[in-house]
Amino acid sequence: MGPAGIIVLGFIIIFGYVFIHTTNKINRLEIEARDRGAEIDSGLWDRSFRLSKITDLLNTKGIENDIESPNINELAIGSSAAIQAAKAENLDKQDLKVREILKEHPELMKNEEFRTELDKFNKARDDMFRYSLSYNKSVNAYNSYISGFPANVISIFNKKSDKMIFGYVFADLDNKVL
Repeated sequence: MGPAGIIVLGFIIIFGYVFIHTTNKINRLEIEARDRGAEIDSGLWDRSFRLSKITDLLNTKGIENDIESPNINELAIGSSAAIQAAKAENLDKQDLKVREILKEHPELMKNEEFRTELDKFNKARDDMFRYSLSYNKSVNAYNSYISGFPANVISIFNKKSDKMIFGYVFADLDNKVL
């Protein structure tokens, strides 16, 4: 093998290493983003479940309400960040309705079972906020990585594209009940 053959072989080895290493990193970043998206799904499910418990308690106490508790069996786990954001927005709208009912019925806070469910509902919202930050951080790392060379070329070859961030800005719930 002559010098030209050694140079070509060296180029092939370097290209192969860069290709495999870059593909591996793209996949790791993508998996990380997917895992963080699953946390958002979990938070949406938990928050929806807690809301259904609150509405059940309100109904048991005969308190009329127009709270739309999502069917937790129809949450479309694994959906896109845009759908997740729409669900989070709807849950915040229902949260505001719960807060209005609490203003009209402050005696609910004396009920231990209601108070416990409300605390869990509020904690699920806080968790969702943390999950969304973690997800957006991992998506930004992924999007940033695949935008630079050589990852941009390899991501096209592997049919990878930018991911959407979780674009919901959580509603300002000034009078948060603790």
